Amino acid sequence: MRAALLLVLVSVPALATGERVVVTAAAEPFRETICVSMTCVASGARDAVVSARPVKGGVELTVKSAQGQVKLVHVAPLSDDGELSTIDVVRASSLVVQAIEAPRPAPQPVAKAASKPRLRLIAHR
Repeated sequence: MRAALLLVLVSVPALATGERVVVTAAAEPFRETICVSMTCVASGARDAVVSARPVKGGVELTVKSAQGQVKLVHVAPLSDDGELSTIDVVRASSLVVQAIEAPRPAPQPVAKAASKPRLRLIAHR
């Protein structure tokens, strides 16, 4: 019974929501936590691309939609020994999943700049 349950858990991505995601090589530390919730693919049709790059003091994660729209930019801080802590990996992965699952943000209407009242100088004689 245990073997059958284990086989089912290993063969089916747990909690997968159907979004197909490409995780780049630089974002490898986040692959395991992201692929639990998403269907990770190497290429082909996809809903998002997760990439990472080192920046001063951390690792910058970027999530882009299939159309190239940036949905998330997050910097996961490095610890004193130069490694990512487990809690920061899980937090960053959670933000990535939320960004992928979130609908596209509605365009914000451009607010008109409030016109400043003009000062009128009246010369008195």
